[in-house]
Amino acid sequence: MNIDKKISRLSIMMRVDDRARADIALTADRIYYRFATDESIEDGELPPRGDDFDNLSSELLAAVEAKDNERPLNDEVKLSIFIDNRLSAIEVSEESLRRLVDRLRRVAEEFAFLGGFC
Repeated sequence: MNIDKKISRLSIMMRVDDRARADIALTADRIYYRFATDESIEDGELPPRGDDFDNLSSELLAAVEAKDNERPLNDEVKLSIFIDNRLSAIEVSEESLRRLVDRLRRVAEEFAFLGGFC
């Protein structure tokens, strides 16, 4: 994916039917997440990425973009990517969702819960 301008905010929203939802907002100053199921809600904030935010957002966008011959997402799994609060048209696959989750899990242990979306 080719982004022509500097990204100031990247938001990731994942959902598995009505059973689980994860919302993640990343900026240079703040990383916020919310994980919710029918039984619990967890909110958290992580230290800012600062100068590393440009690299992180580029890596996440590259990870989530589907490659040729990858399987489409299961119908019950939904993933939306917002760049500067605008919905992107990135095509996502099962494999690219796993790449995105793997990359986020390297950001912080708190994102381990995302493994349940793959």
